[in-house]
Amino acid sequence: MKTVLASVATLGLIVPQALAHGVELRYKPQQVIHITARYDSGEPMANARVQVFAPDRPQQAVISGTTNAQGEFQFVPDRRGQWQVQVRQGGHGGLLTIPVATHAQATAEVALTAVPEPPRTVSLSQYTPAQITVMILAVLWGAIGTACFAWSRRRLPVES
Repeated sequence: MKTVLASVATLGLIVPQALAHGVELRYKPQQVIHITARYDSGEPMANARVQVFAPDRPQQAVISGTTNAQGEFQFVPDRRGQWQVQVRQGGHGGLLTIPVATHAQATAEVALTAVPEPPRTVSLSQYTPAQITVMILAVLWGAIGTACFAWSRRRLPVES
C-alpha cells in the first residue's frame, strides 16, 4: 500500500510537470515592406519572381522569392537607403525603388503595376516587312560593294 501511495504521489508531482510545456513568446517590431504586383488589367501577378536589391549591393539580389496568389510579397529591410524590387513574370515586369529612412516609419504598402519588358533577343518578327526588305537590300548592297572593291584591287597593274 505504501508503494502504491508513493507511486501516486510521485506521479502526481512529476506527471503534471512532464506533460506541461512552457511557451515563450517574443516579438521584435520591424518595418515590413509589403508589395502588391498586378497587371494593368487588375489581375494579380501570382507566383511572379521577385528579387530585392539592397542599397549597398545593387548588382546582386539579397532576397529572392515569389509572390503569393494575390500577387503579394513582403520583406524586411535591414538598413537605410534606396531598396530596389524587381518583379517578373512571363515577359512582364517592373522595377520599384523604395526609400527606407528609419525604423520609425510605419509599415508601408507599395503597389507595382507590371509593364511589358523590352525584348531581350532580336527576332525578325518584331520588324515590319518593309524594314526586313531594307535590311536585306543593305546587306546585299554591302556584299556587292565589298566584292566589287576586292575585284577592282585584283585588276590593278602591278608595277615592276
